[in-house]
Amino acid sequence: MKKKLFKKGLLVMLAAVLMLGTACSKGEEPTASGDSQDASAPAAEETWPNKTIQVTVPYNAGGDTDLYCRTIAEYLQEELGETIIVVNTSGASGMNAAHAVMDTKPDGYNVLFRHTAQLITQATGLADLSYTDDMELAGTAIEDSTYTLVVRKDSGFKNAKDLVDFAKANPNKLTFSNVHGSVTHYVSVQMKEAMGIEFKDLDVGSSSADRTAAFMGGQVDMLVANYAMLEDYIATGEFVVMGILADERIESLPDVPTLKEQGYDVVSQKIYTFAFPKGTDKAITEKFNSALEKISQNPEFKEKINAFYGTVKYRGIEETYDLEKGLVEKMKVAMEPVL
Repeated sequence: MKKKLFKKGLLVMLAAVLMLGTACSKGEEPTASGDSQDASAPAAEETWPNKTIQVTVPYNAGGDTDLYCRTIAEYLQEELGETIIVVNTSGASGMNAAHAVMDTKPDGYNVLFRHTAQLITQATGLADLSYTDDMELAGTAIEDSTYTLVVRKDSGFKNAKDLVDFAKANPNKLTFSNVHGSVTHYVSVQMKEAMGIEFKDLDVGSSSADRTAAFMGGQVDMLVANYAMLEDYIATGEFVVMGILADERIESLPDVPTLKEQGYDVVSQKIYTFAFPKGTDKAITEKFNSALEKISQNPEFKEKINAFYGTVKYRGIEETYDLEKGLVEKMKVAMEPVL
């Protein structure tokens, strides 16, 4: 009950921050690209930041990425001493947001907040950029292993075996919410391979909020999203959990089984990363990363992230780069047969 009340309080806070961010964004424009830096100017680590920082999220408001971004922005703002506004720029599997940031001056005042889905578009060649090499990474502080497969209660399925048995007896009868080139696409490929079933993939929206609404409306039969986004519906019995897509059970959700333990090796983890335009001063990205490290040690911040079943996991710039390059290579292998 305590966690549920705390979660509702955070959602109220999110709504307030959304209103504030919208109001602030109307008064400031991202810095245009192309200006040269004065060689005689003070060092970046001494002067940055000295004005509002804009963080761009590649999805609509209300989803997990937006929620995590706004939560961490609150603490970054305190640590860096300047206002941080969050804007949502959806479309093109995250590329619209990436280009919106990449096309600005690399002065540290425009940042992209993204997750593993964008790496999939890079791995599959769907992206017209490299998220690992065409931007300056600034590290990570949050990851989430609670991607959960659910069906509606009217399906009659009680567990993953029920779903698999039905799908095998009725090929392509079931439908699944899938954004081509995103995490859901990666999950779809794994499900078909590990479960030995066929189903139809339908694109009903890019954000978790959009896809959940479509699922509730009966547009698709199966949905995967972060557990926190589904929790209330699971509690009422409207959504039935087939399994979490983690290697092992989540400590804060001990009663929720994984698909893996049920015999289906379907695993997906979201790692949330900050990135600046290419050419941003290394002193700025390192200062930003240091702020992430300090925030990750803040007990209050950890409590807020844990309330959404996420995990505070700090990584430095080089560690983030190596991890993401490895993920891209792994995804290339997994996705190659369907491209």
